[in-house]
Amino acid sequence: MNSMKYIDLTRKLKNNILEYPGDPKFKLKAINDKNSDYNLSKIETGLHIGTHIDAPYHYIENGKKINEIKLEKLIGKSTILNFKNKDKISKEINLEDLKIVSTNIKNSKNCKTNKNENLGEIAILKTGWSNNWKKENYFTENYYLSKDFANYLIENEINGICIDGPSVDKFENNKIHKLFLKNNIWIVENITNLNHLRKNSYFGYVIPLNIDAEASPVRVFLSKEK
Repeated sequence: MNSMKYIDLTRKLKNNILEYPGDPKFKLKAINDKNSDYNLSKIETGLHIGTHIDAPYHYIENGKKINEIKLEKLIGKSTILNFKNKDKISKEINLEDLKIVSTNIKNSKNCKTNKNENLGEIAILKTGWSNNWKKENYFTENYYLSKDFANYLIENEINGICIDGPSVDKFENNKIHKLFLKNNIWIVENITNLNHLRKNSYFGYVIPLNIDAEASPVRVFLSKEK
């Protein structure tokens, strides 16, 4: 019998976790009486904390909320797009950068017009920016996607995108968010542990709360047959 190996890409939710500038802080507090024989806790948080998922409703009027995303859209073949060797001068990830991506993607020179069945359902962007998690510039100088690159992913009909940074957009911008979300492509931000990935493709699981809202903390993990 084959055993499965799981790789967790999720940041731990705990007090003092970093929040996006202006967002509410995460607060976890024990509320049981000290003489009780059980543990009881409560949390106070914004929904865009740590590793989280954005649903279309985040920016699109009448867009789907988290609880309206079908479960089958949250799992599937996940392709790792490795941009760690990208030119560090520019933080914009564009179609030209696909030429240096060490994945099983083919025809990258013509990727603007060619569909690529190898992409699967979930695109996972590995930029190395997660290494800056505790630095002041984490939320403000991150890698972000160009419109052409976002359109390439949309044309290839992915269900969702995960990135190891705080946003698919440049700081204080939202055009790439809106582009994905209006096409019913969910976005996961602040994934981590991508240094453990050794393959180009995995089976991915993105597990949010069943919540009537625009976003949710999420557990993201990958599996492969050992």
